[in-house]
Amino acid sequence: MKYLIAAFMTGFLILAMFGFIWKTEGEFRQAALDRGWDGEQDMGMELPGDLLQRISIANLLRVYSIPISVLLAGLCFGIAFQVGGSGGDAKSDQPVVTEEQK
Repeated sequence: MKYLIAAFMTGFLILAMFGFIWKTEGEFRQAALDRGWDGEQDMGMELPGDLLQRISIANLLRVYSIPISVLLAGLCFGIAFQVGGSGGDAKSDQPVVTEEQK
């Protein structure tokens, strides 16, 4: 069950990453169209600082999407492995009692 939760969490995080990229591209296109960009000529334009930061982060996520996805999967499944414990029997959790302690 813990690995199923890790798989869902990994999928959610990867979809959120691509959703952020898609949303940021849409905001950039809208801002460029508002400033008169016709889509063909390359020209400099002023954009708000927060939009430039999001564009930079989205570009980083797009370029390194495969390594980041593998890292997220490894992180989620590693946490699931560590949280799950050893899965041994209940006898292994009992304290050891020697003859002298009785």
